[in-house]
Amino acid sequence: MSARPLHHHLDAQDALATLSAHVRLIARVQRAYEKFLPPELTQVSRVMNVKQGVVVVSASSGAVAHRLKQLLPSARIALQESAGEVTEVRVKVQAFDPPRVPATVAARPVSEQARRGLQAGVSSLQADSALRQAIEHLIERAKKG
Repeated sequence: MSARPLHHHLDAQDALATLSAHVRLIARVQRAYEKFLPPELTQVSRVMNVKQGVVVVSASSGAVAHRLKQLLPSARIALQESAGEVTEVRVKVQAFDPPRVPATVAARPVSEQARRGLQAGVSSLQADSALRQAIEHLIERAKKG
């Protein structure tokens, strides 16, 4: 049995074929949308639906929606050129979490003197203490780093 692309399976059934075509249309409009708008707006808005020539865009805040509405006339023309029949672009405010870039955590070394001080202090804590376990874990990590 040979492997087939997912779109082949989606197109095999009528209901899934219709859904698959609609998803491809939204993706095509989203790509055109991202080419036209500045990156700061594409990070806080996205194409939500395309139906009968109406493109519905979701904005993460009222301020973003206002800025998008200022760009609508030229956005509609740009979307028409790349995605076909677009008669209207609507903007709706709908909060969503834009993708976040995880913050990098810089390693902070613990000096030998500080580790000895922690070791001395931990000996006065109860053996099953959560604080003692946390400090011992810190000391072990400091030895490895």
